[in-house]
Amino acid sequence: MQMIPATAEWARHWLYDWGGANVSVLLSVNRNLAPQWRWAAQLVSALGSYWGAPAMLALLWLFSRRPSVDLDAPARLAPWTFLVAFALAFALAAVLKPALAFPRPAVALGPGVIRALGAPDSQYSLPSGHATYAAVVAGTLWPLVRRPLRLLLVLAAIAVGWSRVALGAHFPADVLWGWALGAASAAMAAPVVRRFHRWPGDTERTP
Repeated sequence: MQMIPATAEWARHWLYDWGGANVSVLLSVNRNLAPQWRWAAQLVSALGSYWGAPAMLALLWLFSRRPSVDLDAPARLAPWTFLVAFALAFALAAVLKPALAFPRPAVALGPGVIRALGAPDSQYSLPSGHATYAAVVAGTLWPLVRRPLRLLLVLAAIAVGWSRVALGAHFPADVLWGWALGAASAAMAAPVVRRFHRWPGDTERTP
């Protein structure tokens, strides 16, 4: 019976705590955020918030309705892919956060250890909702853009993750697992959407 708690502790130590590196990276990023750059971290965090999902969905829908877009083209499917990926990712996150119950950095480390800038949007820390959302957006847009813009998608997701650590809202591991959850959700959503891919009002085109 003692093996299960021991195994769970081992898994947490190496998969989440990273042998202590998780806290070390958090403290390095958070403490080295210069006061004149706090606005940048807060701006990136705000732009990467999942509260922007309705606006993103509207933009994708407008983009997909261009007359030149074929019904089966990735651009036409993008709104559905985003919607399914977002719903899947945040349904899983809603289950994982209370189930794992990993505390926020300020709670885990105690008062005065980090500079927590802003109030947390939920009680628990794993996975990061912002990182999850950034990966969902990047995964949805990935097939729509060419290689140079794909690099921008990666950099944008990294910037969102950095902002959450810099602001003291998340450990780096929360961000990493959020990216994994969002990317996996987008990857799983794509084949589902290809099978059921008609917006209301779409009709087959005739030659």
